[in-house]
Amino acid sequence: MYVYRHTDEGSTGTRAIAVTADGSRYATGSEAGVVNIYEVQDVMGNKKRHPSPIKSVFNLTTPIDEITFNNDGQLLSMISRRKKDAMKLLNCNIMNVVANWPTSGTPLRYAQCAAFSPNGGMISVANDKGMCLLYRILHYETA
Repeated sequence: MYVYRHTDEGSTGTRAIAVTADGSRYATGSEAGVVNIYEVQDVMGNKKRHPSPIKSVFNLTTPIDEITFNNDGQLLSMISRRKKDAMKLLNCNIMNVVANWPTSGTPLRYAQCAAFSPNGGMISVANDKGMCLLYRILHYETA
């Protein structure tokens, strides 16, 4: 086994990491609220100490506490527990943050963690009040 190490671009301290189920990509969340997505093959193939991420997300401004890919790697949830409603979803196919969720009416409060259903059709979010919120992702036919 070989361990590949590199500096997380623009990071002031990496706080969270997640890998897709197929092992093709991974994401890192930083102290500054930046989430970087890397292709594993780029990092392993180049063996650079400073690889460039394929996408950097700057939508959250407080430290990233949790990042989670869904099972097919098409969605990435990003959570910061330090700010109310500080959760975003990234569509990993087009590398854009989902603009229409969460809305101002979504009762996330201070999101603590998130998990996707096995088929990716649902996401569950736990918050600081002990509530478990369950949302259906309509892109997927089955939950």
